Amino acid sequence: MTMTIIFDGYESLRSCRQDIADVFRYHRGRLNKVSNIAAGIAVEIENLSGFIQQHTAVVCPECSSVCCINRHSYHAYDDVIYLYARGESIPRYTEGLDDDAPCQFLGNMGCSIPRVLRPYRCNWYFCTPLLHHIVEHNSSRHYRFFINLLEQITGKRQRMMKEYAAVVKNITSGYTDQT
Repeated sequence: MTMTIIFDGYESLRSCRQDIADVFRYHRGRLNKVSNIAAGIAVEIENLSGFIQQHTAVVCPECSSVCCINRHSYHAYDDVIYLYARGESIPRYTEGLDDDAPCQFLGNMGCSIPRVLRPYRCNWYFCTPLLHHIVEHNSSRHYRFFINLLEQITGKRQRMMKEYAAVVKNITSGYTDQT
């Protein structure tokens, strides 16, 4: 079962974001484990950031087919939980943009959102030219280390979502017991 919901537009993001914000606002004390896991995820993302940046800095500016488009810029359900667990805000989106246009957060120097706050799919999507560059310019040992860190981040993210779901289930079962 996947917990990821990719938002199909601004309105669904806004609605879900408010629900998650309310859970964190009224039950933050119950979500300490979720916040601690999110902090660990952030550390791992920061550990990988320099490695990824050295490759995207070479490959992405030369690309004629931009992967970063508006449709992919929305934070998914898991991303919203991660951001609120870290005490962060969701970037403001400009409504009404063409989904297939270059991402509103994409500038001359790459993404304007710090890597640790980007949607998961933005950090972990690697086009074929980027993967080739990573493989060609790293030893097998470094490449395995890179893949291992990606797997660790994904595992921590899954644990964060399971913990969040358990807390929410506990909260909602408390409400149904009171009725």
